[in-house]
Amino acid sequence: MIKGSGIDIVKISRIEKILGEKKDRFMDKVFTCREIEYINSKNDNPQTISGMFAAKEAVSKLLGIGIGKVSWKDIEVIHDEKGKPYIDLHNRGCELGINKIYLSISHEKEYAIAFGIAEGERDEFMVPPKIKNILPKRNKDSHKGTFGRIGIIAGSTGMTGAPYLSTMAALRSGGGLIYTITPKSVSEILSIKLIEAIVKPIEDDNTGHFTMNSFKEINSTIENMDVLAIGPGIGTDEENIDVVKKILLNYKRPIVLDADGINCVSMKDPNILLTRKEDTIITPHPGELSKLLGVSTKEIQENRIKYSKYTSNKYNIITVLKGSETIVCDGQGNIYVNNTGNPGMATAGSGDVLTGMIASFIGQGLEPYYAAILGVYCHGLAGDLAKMDKGEYGMIARDILDNIPYSIKKLE
Repeated sequence: MIKGSGIDIVKISRIEKILGEKKDRFMDKVFTCREIEYINSKNDNPQTISGMFAAKEAVSKLLGIGIGKVSWKDIEVIHDEKGKPYIDLHNRGCELGINKIYLSISHEKEYAIAFGIAEGERDEFMVPPKIKNILPKRNKDSHKGTFGRIGIIAGSTGMTGAPYLSTMAALRSGGGLIYTITPKSVSEILSIKLIEAIVKPIEDDNTGHFTMNSFKEINSTIENMDVLAIGPGIGTDEENIDVVKKILLNYKRPIVLDADGINCVSMKDPNILLTRKEDTIITPHPGELSKLLGVSTKEIQENRIKYSKYTSNKYNIITVLKGSETIVCDGQGNIYVNNTGNPGMATAGSGDVLTGMIASFIGQGLEPYYAAILGVYCHGLAGDLAKMDKGEYGMIARDILDNIPYSIKKLE
């Protein structure tokens, strides 16, 4: 898209005067070595210098920040083999979401005129440095085990979409080995859908959901996992409630608790969260947090930061309160309010995608609080990229899923 335009006109006699009084100082301040080499090839022609000077001014205007916040030499005027000018941006200029600048330089008697048009990304896609710095760099000698063993405990009869979305989101976010731990009755469906994941069927006594007889097998399966995501599509029957409770009590590494996982805790005993010494992240929408706290959804929506902090402090957990401007906070008072995302993401399965992303980032070695921030940011950005293609009305969770790699790529 067109990001901006800029125009500037310079009186050549003004540049001639500057060159006569302080040529070396002026040239060293304004032009790079490559530019000076080109100017020398033109015998230091004042028209050439004036045109290049005007071009720098025009580009500073289309960038929207002016000379000062970006230096003269950050805007380099280069000429191709045919003598056509183009712009090479450096340092601060590279951080402004510009992909290409079209430049024209003309001369009219005693004036030099330059006009530029910039193509680039929309401002909302410019990633803040503090977010970019969260994403870990990958070593060349890495292998799939380097990037985590992530367990997704999810699914039941009629709810195979939830484990699929969470699993694929974990894979698309860079997780090394993703294990989909699901009731045996639905495992064949997921084995067909999930080509890159490892599907672990758990005995369910033909019920279509986890039972208390499932726990021993689950516990054995998750023994070597680096992180678990629990809840998408598992249901809230009495046996599932007990299974979730036992996993929370026995698993000694980070857990991301979402959807029915949160509801199971709310229905049985929320204080079970206090018994965990390891990091726990919950990712409720306002309705799920309402059940956990016994506070109306309306009250929570009117005081989102207040109740996010309250939840984290009360249970010593990391809270990710989903919705417009998703909030991430921990029990130490740290808080992050997200600015990516759009109303088109209010669609079935969107939360399952987020769960897989956060679990994946934890599995790759990020501290859970920062994994939650990165997951929330990239999830929203993936939704914004999907909006550009599908619009808000036609977007579905798979569109968010498909754009995860592109959202992360913008951070690299």
